[in-house]
Amino acid sequence: MPRRTSVVPIIALAATLLAIGVALFLAFRPGQAEEGGPILQYPPEPPAPTIGPNPTVPASLATGPQFVADFATADSLTVWQSVELDFVLPEDRANWVIDNGRLRQDFAGELRNSSLAQVTLLAPTTFTDGVVRVSFYDEFNGIAGVVARYQGEVGYEARYYVLRLLKREYEATPKYALEKVVDGVVTPLATVEGPGFAPRQWHVIELEVRGNTLTARLDGKLLMQANDAQPLPAGQVGVYTRAIGGILFDDFIVSP
Repeated sequence: MPRRTSVVPIIALAATLLAIGVALFLAFRPGQAEEGGPILQYPPEPPAPTIGPNPTVPASLATGPQFVADFATADSLTVWQSVELDFVLPEDRANWVIDNGRLRQDFAGELRNSSLAQVTLLAPTTFTDGVVRVSFYDEFNGIAGVVARYQGEVGYEARYYVLRLLKREYEATPKYALEKVVDGVVTPLATVEGPGFAPRQWHVIELEVRGNTLTARLDGKLLMQANDAQPLPAGQVGVYTRAIGGILFDDFIVSP
C-alpha cells in the first residue's frame, strides 16, 4: 500500500519562507528610516548657482555716454523695442522682463516655451559710429550678442550687423561670428572658431563701428575685426540672443 505524504510540513515551510521574505523586505527597503517614513528618499538637489556682481563699468564709460540702461526699475523696458529676427507667429513672440535689476530673456509666448528664434531688444537710440557695450550672464541659453545699425520694422526683412557668440559647450562652430544681415541674407564678415564663452559667469561684449570698420571685443580683449565694402547706414543698437530663456543682460552702454 503506497505511503501518503503529509502536506502539513510543506505548508509550514512555505509560511516560514514567506515570513522571512517579508522581514527582509521591511528591513532593507530604501529610505525606511523609521515607522511611517518615506519608502524612497532622493538626494537633495544642489542649490542654484549664485549670480555674482556685474563687471565694473570703466570710469571713462560711466561719464558722458550717448545712452545708458541699467534696468534698475520695472518700467525700464517701456521705451525698448522687441523684434524677432526670424519669422514667428504673433503668439510666439519673445518675452523680456526685468529680474532683480537685470534684463532677462524670458522664453516665448504666454506659455513661456523655449524657442530657437533669433531675437533682439532694441534700445531707443541710434548711431552711425560708436561703441555698444553690454554685460551678460548665461544660465542655460548659450547664445549672446549685440546688434548695431539696425534698420527695419520686421526683423527678417531688416538690415543690421550682429555680433554672435556661442558658449564653449556647443559643438557648433564658429563660436564667434560678426555678420551683416540684409533682408534675411547673412554675410559673414569675420569668424573665430573658438573656444566659446564660459557659462554661469559674467562677460562683457563690445562692438565698435567706425565707417566701414567693425571691431569686436570680449572681456576687454580684441576678438575680431572686419571691413564692410558697402557699410550699412545709421541705425538702432540692441542685445541679441535666442528665445530659449536663461540669459541676463545688464549695463547696456552706447558711447560715441
